Amino acid sequence: MVTFRRLPVLLLLTICTTLAAAPPQEAPAEKAKAPAAKERTAKPKAPQFLRLVRDENKEPLLMQTAIVRYTPATGKNKLTVDLVSAVHIGDKAYYERLNKEFEQYDVVLYELVAPAGTKIPKGGKRDRNNPISILQDMTKDMLQLESQMELVDYTKDNFVHADMTPKQIAAAMKERGEDGLTVALKVFGEALQQQNRMNKEIENNPQLRRAMRGANPLSMMLSPNGGMKIKRLMAEQFAAAGATGMELGPTLNTMLVEDRNKVALDVFKKELIKGSKKIAIFYGAAHMPDFEKRLKDEYGLKRTTARWISAWDFQNEAPQEEKRSPFESFLRMLE
Repeated sequence: MVTFRRLPVLLLLTICTTLAAAPPQEAPAEKAKAPAAKERTAKPKAPQFLRLVRDENKEPLLMQTAIVRYTPATGKNKLTVDLVSAVHIGDKAYYERLNKEFEQYDVVLYELVAPAGTKIPKGGKRDRNNPISILQDMTKDMLQLESQMELVDYTKDNFVHADMTPKQIAAAMKERGEDGLTVALKVFGEALQQQNRMNKEIENNPQLRRAMRGANPLSMMLSPNGGMKIKRLMAEQFAAAGATGMELGPTLNTMLVEDRNKVALDVFKKELIKGSKKIAIFYGAAHMPDFEKRLKDEYGLKRTTARWISAWDFQNEAPQEEKRSPFESFLRMLE
């Protein structure tokens, strides 16, 4: 049995790399038909915004994000809205592709919890002495990935900030009667519940069971192949989380998704009034199911097409002479 104590390093990495990303949802394997009564009460499948592509042996080849298009259900308006899902560390080619995609839009609404007026310079320069920045840099380095903030060009004229400020987040928490302690306690309790669900999924998921077999965080941190092993294991966890419908939990979902999506769509409404006809909403994939619901309910839009872009390519492994353990990557950063 896989227990909670075997997963802390992997869960930490998941939080660092995909805080705004929902677990990828893979088409489930075919099962025998359930009785008619159960079929009628089955929970509808959530829309896909991330997915795993596997080879014939069920090993992950690619992790992909979606660009999903919405148009007016009436067909009387030329408006097109694309939800462009993101993962915050990925392959260089992934962000180069996104930069090309963004050229076609009148406006690209992007996420960034920061004071009003904050600009992201080209190259995403940030405080390298910040502990969170150090951890993010270590994570992307050991997984052989790049940073969204560094490779996406936020200086383009059509990029518009559409997110909350830290003060707005604090005000929303206060309005709900929350503070840092109450939020932390809620999140901890929900995380334990999510982990219990994940453990059950591991027992029923042969791919994840195989990936977890012998998964020792310490040995992976010291192995030259450790980065790729952690990367593959994270992908399997994402897929398992999607299969069980696991997301951020109610508390984080309200604070990090619903509150911020509402503000983003306030900016979206202003762009509609200005006359923008081709709009992209560029956010982490965990935000997208809520965005989709709001676009349908509040703006009468319908999903029309979905295109997939590869964010992680598991076939692009570093040459043997360039490999180093995650621990070595950390030491290099300290130097």
